[in-house]
Amino acid sequence: MSKISRKKILIKLIIIFVLAILSFCFGFKKCSYNKCLFVEDNSVDYKVYLKDNAYFETPYLEKNKTYITSLIDYIDTSYKYKVDFENEVSGKINYQIVAEIKADKVGNEIGNYWTKKYELTELETKEIKNKSECTINLQNKIEYNKYNETLNSFIEEYNLQAESILEVALVVTGNVKQDKNSEEIAISSEISLNMPLSQKAIEGKIVVENDCEKNMAQTQDKLAKLRDIFKPLFFIEVLIFCYYVFQYIQELKKKGSMMGYREKIKKITNDYDGIIIRVDNINIENYVRIDVKTVEDLINVYNNTREPINFWYSYEKSVFFIINNNTCYVYTIKKEGE
Repeated sequence: MSKISRKKILIKLIIIFVLAILSFCFGFKKCSYNKCLFVEDNSVDYKVYLKDNAYFETPYLEKNKTYITSLIDYIDTSYKYKVDFENEVSGKINYQIVAEIKADKVGNEIGNYWTKKYELTELETKEIKNKSECTINLQNKIEYNKYNETLNSFIEEYNLQAESILEVALVVTGNVKQDKNSEEIAISSEISLNMPLSQKAIEGKIVVENDCEKNMAQTQDKLAKLRDIFKPLFFIEVLIFCYYVFQYIQELKKKGSMMGYREKIKKITNDYDGIIIRVDNINIENYVRIDVKTVEDLINVYNNTREPINFWYSYEKSVFFIINNNTCYVYTIKKEGE
């Protein structure tokens, strides 16, 4: 292989080596994930105010009771959202109370007949700057009968059997950062008060959904999947690198062999320069060929015949020969490995 070809192999080796290092650093780097840089505490308190009646002495009932729907006047809710950060952060947090009524299929059937959403409060934004906590308190009056009547009208008009529910939720979203150079921390939280509709008696149920761990886990999974691609890529690059190293070593051996071959030819031509004639071709088919094993044997033939030594050179082998009458004495040198 030529010097240029060996350089090409060397360049490939360098490129593969660099790529393998990069793949190793990214694929096997131990990264620390902030699984949860903050802790959220959500709560909702509510009182169910009653219409005038002859049975209950108090104007309202506390939460976690069973309520007769025909006696409900309205529901007074008080939402509280608090988030504590490990470090001081800055950013904006948005919050709003929304309501949603659903008419779902009953039993084992999966599906929804109808859903309608309401915005009970305007979307508000709270800006925090260099703080390690944030608290949101929001109150709202739920007109339960309005939603119940709307849902009942829908069911009666289309003669449906449906499981109906009213969800009133405080939805909190936002993004904060520890400093200008750090990544944003996504805030996504929801706490809802769920009340059945189209029933004679109901019980309230509080549902809390905090997406902190969920969002962080998704970020971690995306990075892990990307790193998993680079791990096998690293091993493939190592194999390719080893292949080119082997190929380069073989070419260096060939180069060494070629240098030894040329040095041997050079020594003979220098030692016997006065009796060697270089020729462009070999035409000894018509002679009786006798192969000698050493250059000394060929010199002995010269001493006996006084015929010049002809020399033909090629990349693969060189031939020294003496022609005397109808006999040709031949000494051949081949490149090592040929």
